[in-house]
Amino acid sequence: MRTDLLENKKLYCFLLIMISLLFVVTRLFRLDMVPFTPIGMHYDEMSAAYDAWCIQGWGCDRHLTRFPVYFMNAGSGQNALYIYFAAIMFKLVGFSVFKFRLVAVICAGVAYICLFFLSRILFGRGITSLIPNALMVIMPIFLMSEHWGLESYLFLSFSIISIYFMIIALDKGCLRYSILSGFLWGITFYTYGISYVVIPLFLLLALVLLVYEKKVVIGQILAVGIPVIIMGVPLAVEQLVINGYIKPFSLAFMDFFPMEITRFGEVSVSNVLENLRTSLVTLFSRDSLFYNSVPLFGTIYYISIPFMLIGLILSIKCTVKSIRKKNYSPISIVLLFYVSARIVSLMTYELNINKANELYFPYLLFTAYGIISIYSKLSKTWFLPLLAVVYTAFFLCFAHWAFSSGEQSWNHETRPRTEEGIIKDIQVGRAIQEARIIGGDKHLQMIINDVHGQYWQICLFAGTSPYDYNEEGYSENGYEIGISGELDTSGDTVFLIEESLDHITDYLVSEGFKRTIPRNGGFSIVYR
Repeated sequence: MRTDLLENKKLYCFLLIMISLLFVVTRLFRLDMVPFTPIGMHYDEMSAAYDAWCIQGWGCDRHLTRFPVYFMNAGSGQNALYIYFAAIMFKLVGFSVFKFRLVAVICAGVAYICLFFLSRILFGRGITSLIPNALMVIMPIFLMSEHWGLESYLFLSFSIISIYFMIIALDKGCLRYSILSGFLWGITFYTYGISYVVIPLFLLLALVLLVYEKKVVIGQILAVGIPVIIMGVPLAVEQLVINGYIKPFSLAFMDFFPMEITRFGEVSVSNVLENLRTSLVTLFSRDSLFYNSVPLFGTIYYISIPFMLIGLILSIKCTVKSIRKKNYSPISIVLLFYVSARIVSLMTYELNINKANELYFPYLLFTAYGIISIYSKLSKTWFLPLLAVVYTAFFLCFAHWAFSSGEQSWNHETRPRTEEGIIKDIQVGRAIQEARIIGGDKHLQMIINDVHGQYWQICLFAGTSPYDYNEEGYSENGYEIGISGELDTSGDTVFLIEESLDHITDYLVSEGFKRTIPRNGGFSIVYR
């Protein structure tokens, strides 16, 4: 008996180590190259990365707004939390695509750890408590969303983190944990605009349930509520400015400013009927954005859906039972979060996967709950190993697509220049970085045809200040675009020349310059 227990502990530790290693490998492998285009970035990624660079160096975004709580992007707004995390990253270790996307991996890593401890609360301390973490590692929605820097997907990671600390606060009945829980929910407001509706609705429903079950006292309610309100006030003020109720103003080191495009009406009951008709396909199979899902595999694998439904039903039954007996159950907190998020998703205009990304946390736990309940009723030792083999097969097929499809896009001549105007080819950016390495402290001059189309990307990879960005044209930070008079042939300048302008390259080579081709082609780096 003791030997069996020891072997189970060893198996538990072995599986935990293997699952965790797989998490690290799948999130870090080719982080700066995939998904979807080997050398591309989403438009919103580039926007967030450049604003983060400006914040860490100059305390304002590229539009010269000081420490905004909501960023301008191209006029329609962008959520702040990822940008500030990236700014800290850049301040510590400098900019690169890998470092920018590493923010998503770190946040997902914290969520992974919180999920581990939350699963032990929900499902006990046995081997089956590892199922949620295993599913998190291999499910397409988690791997895809945690592998690049789309800031709205932080809502998914922070939902896991915030729910865990809320349940810990309830279990321990400690004001310190309650304050921490409120602070985390307040931070979560800054992950995605949809959270402005989901979080208040969830906290209201949770408050009603917990008061009814006599699980909380007034001190705990205030300990959660006050940090949430304090953290939410700046965003509420910014929304009032955006929608014209308050004039733009500055406060201390922060600016509150209007947007060119408002998105106030994106959550409305008028969207419910359409979303009732289409939302299940959207959430579990595909949406209109190619980078959110792979229809062949679905968001959580189609095999998970029956288990998820079983887990959802069991969660409802458990919650109803706890209400009748006025006996708190932690799974009811997860269910209330799901209900809140699902209601909001039904009211969301043009619903897609990233607009409802927080839903995949309860879907994950419901799937695990369904698997564990079936396993406990069957009492068959072969069930979990067989299921593990099936999920592994799905994961290997998906991983092959995620990490190797599109490899031909490395070829400069054949890869697409853009995907639906959303994924931007960052070839010129990588070429700038190579030219910087070759040229060192030398002046960098770029001679390219499409100045205006490339300018914003150039500023990101060249490290341009927001003040120079707003000047448009020539920078004082060691580079310039185009030809300003005579070419400097003294050797104090390194040139980055588009391949269609090879006559300029040939001239410089005839003057004794050396020429090298960047890794991704398309340009010449010319230097002495």
